[in-house]
Amino acid sequence: MKRRAPTIGALAVLCVLALALRLPDLGNRPFHADESVHAVKLWEARQRGGYIYNPDEFHGPTLYYAAAPFLAALGRKSIGDTVEADYRLAAVAVGVLLVALMGLLSDGLGRRATLVAAALAAVSPAMVFYSRYFIQEMLLACFSVGALGAWWRHARSGHPGWAALAGAFLGLMFASKETASVTLAAWLAAWGVAWFLLPMRPRDPIRWRDVVLAASVAALVAAFLLTGFGRNLGAIPDYFRSYAPWFGRAHGTGMHRHGWDYYLRILVGLRAGSPMAWSEALIPALALAGLWVAVGGCRRRAEAAAAASTSEFAGARPVSADRQYVGLPGVRELHLRVAVSALILLAIYSVVPYKTPWCILSPLAGLIILAGLGADAIVDRAGRRRWLAWTAAAVLALSMAALGRQAYADAYRHQTDPANPYVYAQTVHDAEDIQRRAEALASVHPDGYGMVIKVLWTDDYYWPIPWYLRRFQNVGYWTSMPDDPDAPLIFAEPSYDEALTAKLDPTHIMNGYIGLRPRVVAMVWVKMDLWTRYVERLQRERQESGESGEKP
Repeated sequence: MKRRAPTIGALAVLCVLALALRLPDLGNRPFHADESVHAVKLWEARQRGGYIYNPDEFHGPTLYYAAAPFLAALGRKSIGDTVEADYRLAAVAVGVLLVALMGLLSDGLGRRATLVAAALAAVSPAMVFYSRYFIQEMLLACFSVGALGAWWRHARSGHPGWAALAGAFLGLMFASKETASVTLAAWLAAWGVAWFLLPMRPRDPIRWRDVVLAASVAALVAAFLLTGFGRNLGAIPDYFRSYAPWFGRAHGTGMHRHGWDYYLRILVGLRAGSPMAWSEALIPALALAGLWVAVGGCRRRAEAAAAASTSEFAGARPVSADRQYVGLPGVRELHLRVAVSALILLAIYSVVPYKTPWCILSPLAGLIILAGLGADAIVDRAGRRRWLAWTAAAVLALSMAALGRQAYADAYRHQTDPANPYVYAQTVHDAEDIQRRAEALASVHPDGYGMVIKVLWTDDYYWPIPWYLRRFQNVGYWTSMPDDPDAPLIFAEPSYDEALTAKLDPTHIMNGYIGLRPRVVAMVWVKMDLWTRYVERLQRERQESGESGEKP
């Protein structure tokens, strides 16, 4: 226990640092359209009495289950009671958990490498930014680190409980997002590469019983969650059918189609004309050093560390260079598999034309682990001269501090700045006028929040409008012109302007435009008598208080 205390204490400090970077002012950015989808779907599941898997881009339910305790603790009874920050608490917790789970790898990477990896995970701008996003990617990255760490613990101890835990994390990955299959494929490919590249073959047989145990637990956990605790068994075939449209979308269309170097440019690129250097180049640079360690540049040091290491966890046994298991890695094998799987995962995501910046999180988690190895090797090599070791450690610490400073700026100063590479199709602040305008008009409508509102769009991408109308009971959505578009309040895509003018011009006023996302706006049509009542009320208030009226 005394040997574990310094590592556990350092990890606790890093978790506090991660929390401090992620928790404040969670409402400082409007809900992204994807976040608004998940918030609305969460409450739809509650109203139905359970989750029903929808293979059309809505992914698995772990995000909803992660948010549920926070919503309950805050006393939220309906979606109308909630604000953006309520949901993002779940993402914050998962982001901090990812930092803590690095500790499972401590006697495989080494204490110093583990703590550097945990520190990088705590201050990485991408990790911080998307730990404040109510989407599945942070859960997928977190659970992948948990699965890798638990399987390593099983390799060290041979205890089936660790195999079961690894399976549980794997099941959570698949219950989070369908792209978990890409991570699993990268791991299996890395296993094969390690088998051929390592100079010695493992002498012990595969522990098929524990492999089957892990796979069974993974399948049960995923099925249990995806079926809504067994209520919707049709979710299982639906889950497999969901891969067909995903393979189609992988080709990328429109704004989501990017070049092969998109993620590399996010990590190491500089934005011309920007006051900030939007770069996480420290992580891939250290990961390159870690790759050198993994393929044998520091082989003797790694073997010595493996032979001398004493586990920090109960039940572990030393791993020697001549006693390794197929599928149950020794230290060198762990290093190689982490390196190869991180590179394969990054390559897969880079080759697929369909790209969004948050998809970098899973490859980035592997690169961060590899970067921990690289930093440890650099300090170790410099340790031959004390002054050089201290210099290397100081440069590393200052570089990570600079990374943390950038993470803070990304999340709190440039959280909606298009120059920020992690800001992508971000909802603009003007969109909040949808809620303000609707509630202002509802205040003079006899039905109040029961006022009928119609949303007319050419496709299903009218989000986040439903989020801003969450307190209204009678909202309808159309993806083509309805026979009767009449309603007290209408939000419509501008392409409907001519048709709405022809049908509503005698009874409605086109009340302007509200921005949703970059280059996306909504027209506002208000029934004339409702607008008149609202203007009259403003005039009365102005006369009574002497304050000027304000357009809703």
